[in-house]
Amino acid sequence: MERADAQVSDRLEHAIARGIVGRGRERALLRQLLRRGAGPAVVFVCGAGGIGKSMAVAGALAAVEHRALVLEGRSLEPTPAGFLRALAVELELDGLASPAAAAAALAAADVGTLVIDSFERLNLLDGWLRNEFLVAMPAGLTTVVVGRRPPNLAWRTASGWRQLLAEIVIGPLDDEDARLLVARRGLAPPVARVVLRFGQGHPLACELAAEAFARHPDLDLPDGPPAEVVEELFEVLLDDLDPLERRAVESAAVLRRVTQPLLAAVLGEGDDPAGTGPDLQRAWRALRTLPFTVTTRSGLEFQPIARQAIGGAAEIRDPVRVRRLRRRAAEAALRDLDRAPDWEATADLLYLVQNPIIRNAYVPPGDQQHPVEAAAGDDRPAVLAIAERYDGSVGAAITEAWWGAHRAGFVVGRGRQGEVQAFSVLVALTEVDTTLAGLDPVLAAMLADARRRPLPPGGDALLHRRALGARRGENLSPELGAMVVDMKRRYLEMRPALARVYAVVTGWPQKAPVLRPLGFERVGPEIGINGRAYQPCALDFGPGSVDGWLQRHVLAESAPASRPPDPPHPRSTARPPVFALLSAREREVLTVLAEGVTNHELAERLFISERTANRHLSNIFTKLGVRTRTAAARIAIEAGLTG
Repeated sequence: MERADAQVSDRLEHAIARGIVGRGRERALLRQLLRRGAGPAVVFVCGAGGIGKSMAVAGALAAVEHRALVLEGRSLEPTPAGFLRALAVELELDGLASPAAAAAALAAADVGTLVIDSFERLNLLDGWLRNEFLVAMPAGLTTVVVGRRPPNLAWRTASGWRQLLAEIVIGPLDDEDARLLVARRGLAPPVARVVLRFGQGHPLACELAAEAFARHPDLDLPDGPPAEVVEELFEVLLDDLDPLERRAVESAAVLRRVTQPLLAAVLGEGDDPAGTGPDLQRAWRALRTLPFTVTTRSGLEFQPIARQAIGGAAEIRDPVRVRRLRRRAAEAALRDLDRAPDWEATADLLYLVQNPIIRNAYVPPGDQQHPVEAAAGDDRPAVLAIAERYDGSVGAAITEAWWGAHRAGFVVGRGRQGEVQAFSVLVALTEVDTTLAGLDPVLAAMLADARRRPLPPGGDALLHRRALGARRGENLSPELGAMVVDMKRRYLEMRPALARVYAVVTGWPQKAPVLRPLGFERVGPEIGINGRAYQPCALDFGPGSVDGWLQRHVLAESAPASRPPDPPHPRSTARPPVFALLSAREREVLTVLAEGVTNHELAERLFISERTANRHLSNIFTKLGVRTRTAAARIAIEAGLTG
């Protein structure tokens, strides 16, 4: 019997619970872990795209008695301020100034569970959440982190966290649950059996197969693993669309999210009027009715597997057109920013960028982890040891002086045992202790340049004094890449005021092919310290700050092949390194290939068919000018794309 004070929201929760098929074991386990005050502090729910993680969590939440809040990572700016802003919206507050304020607000609202969904979109926030936000939460609050990856190494090695974690892995449906899922479609028993055989327990594959067979009962699909079937089923479903609708789907698959202005941009190619009027509305309606799109607060999104399969096929088939689509989408995204600056439009630009040093900050390759966090006091000896190894005793003394003046500017990356594998130092120029310039000639050169070239009115600058990895110094490596990723978080936090970034490198001629395409140029002459030559350099973001810089990258990358691309900044003239010729998906394939896996293992890891994996590998070999897997893997390792 329904309670007298029941609301529509209560009925919605019960409807959600009834609509979720199967996952009884996972939901029961999660409900047990969510017992208020008795469960772990954090529960990771992880699994492949399309496997049903969010639905399993929703089913468990519908059965708990306390209040739960859900934050969707797909639309959340991955900065502390952005996270607190989104939480304030859910709590119907004007704002939250700190984790302590958030904790008080959650306690006052009697929230027992906080869910952070699509956590793979928030890799920039991992360290802040672990070390600052979650430690401030009420003891009775359980945070559920939903994403494709298990907790990274830092969660397992940081003091105390191992005992406060639980992990639920969502895998394929068992036979009974798969039968229940397919039975909802009302298919004839022989057809249902075929769907089950093709789906092999993968919910998205089962749903797509049921949709395809409902439309085409005599459909003949080859047997194979779920990834192979999913790719075939997307083709079947696209074949049902008329030319305009199919073009809309293939064009929209290059986007992070689909809004009507972005859809109009990618549809309105050349003299084609499809980007406006009735054709746009028809294309929009077609996208909304597809079984692999979801509606969000800011538009439509493809299921990640659908975007990979459809967008990847389009890029293999017609890379020139895909570059053109990215260019048009970037122009539209910047128009959105000019009208109303917000995170969504910035994220649209980040997704369109293909340069891995930039893109990986927001869209990390599969299985790549970024366990970066603020340095602790007892990290000092390890940081100084790395500095002395690569910068000598004088360089270590300079690093120690920076530690004394700006320890809050140090971040570290950790290994499997919690050891420091890399560090970097990043401080806003306005906060720098200028007395350090008496000891540090690199800082003196940067300050002199800032006086010689004043920042624009209202502009600010970041000073990236040093970044070193224990294994390879300042040469590219995954652990140093994590430092670069963390720096992008500061870029996002400081836009639109951020006008310039200062950095320093050794071996400028060797580093220039990577740094110049980003917009970095030398600032003054090299500086000798301890027998080594250090080159101060600076990136001026130019008009539009970070957002304008991102758009220029997309425009440069998507320039017609018949003419050289415009550099992302007028002072930048270097050609990008060879691995920058690869698409984001090709770099992901190359990263996994470098681990020595077979084509079958590679396809399983990325949830693509072996046929598609082979096509990606063929394109990679051609673009890199190599003939063997070993040669391609060597380039990946040298580029720091893998260990």
